[in-house]
Amino acid sequence: MTRRNFSGLLAGFVAFPGFGSADPSAVVVLRAIAGARLPETLAITTSFPEKLRQGLWELRTYRGAAPALATQVATVFRGAGIRPLLSETNGENLTYLIPFENLAARDRAWTTVNADPEWMRARGRFQSYHFGLYRSA
Repeated sequence: MTRRNFSGLLAGFVAFPGFGSADPSAVVVLRAIAGARLPETLAITTSFPEKLRQGLWELRTYRGAAPALATQVATVFRGAGIRPLLSETNGENLTYLIPFENLAARDRAWTTVNADPEWMRARGRFQSYHFGLYRSA
């Protein structure tokens, strides 16, 4: 294990107080491979850890996206084959955890989204605030 890997895992451990007491088989640590802040890790406690340990994951947060816009975003995502595993509305922010088989699948999906007329109309009403790509550590 490199010092960078250790630091990333330690940061995940410290950031999630319940991490040490949770069933280790139900906790999945995802390590960022692209994003604004690296290294970054996510520790997720889940009842389906096998699913989180596969593929590529994208965490996206849209700022200023009113909850009413969530339905419009969901429609555009479905049309592009994007099926978020988790979605959360926190005030005016929308956050999604999106699985992709690989980078090529991700590129195809976002190309479809960016060409969608409904997405183009909606984009002016919110701001992409945070994004990161993750793989299982």
